[in-house]
Amino acid sequence: MASLAQLRPSVLNAARQSLHRARLHENAVISRPASFGTSLADDMWGGEDSPAPPLDKPPMGPNTYYNPLTATMQREPKKDVAERTKPYHLHVYTTHNNCRVVFTYPSGKLVKNGWWTSGSCGFKGANKSSYEAGYQCAVRAFKRVEEEITRPNFKDGGVSPVTLALKFKGFGWGREAVQKAFVTSEGDNIRSSVVMVEDRTPIKIGGTRAKKDLHGI
Repeated sequence: MASLAQLRPSVLNAARQSLHRARLHENAVISRPASFGTSLADDMWGGEDSPAPPLDKPPMGPNTYYNPLTATMQREPKKDVAERTKPYHLHVYTTHNNCRVVFTYPSGKLVKNGWWTSGSCGFKGANKSSYEAGYQCAVRAFKRVEEEITRPNFKDGGVSPVTLALKFKGFGWGREAVQKAFVTSEGDNIRSSVVMVEDRTPIKIGGTRAKKDLHGI
């Protein structure tokens, strides 16, 4: 005969229900074989000579089942946690020929007057890829970000407080200039608003052979 510890909870609960119904009809014969143990009868009656349990509720053992619905209903309500506002994005695209800085709302919409290139800053030809061109783009972009921090444009999708995510893509002198401007006095007013810095430059691994450089011939 199986011991009490080897029985499943469903079997124990069914046994308690059956004994309860039999006791109410005075048809039960309580016996305690040594192989079955005494904890079941003690759990139900409290002893051999104790009276029958009340009629309104049958005795039940410990519930070891996990009911997802009940567990969800009994769980304490979650406390209200303030959602973190999404940051603005300052994209810095740099190549060996140009530098472009774009300032967007958290939704991705372009901020008014929120883009700058080496050409729009007055540089032409080979000077568009110079360090100074990237630095001037960064200075003008930082001033526009500071204006948005002071007076957010809620009509077009702005949020408050204004947080900023810097996203770099590409290599070149323009990238170095933007990074240098950010850590100097030019970026003092926006540095505390930056919550993320991300490098999105794609790195080629393997793939096809690069085009042959004809200038080296």
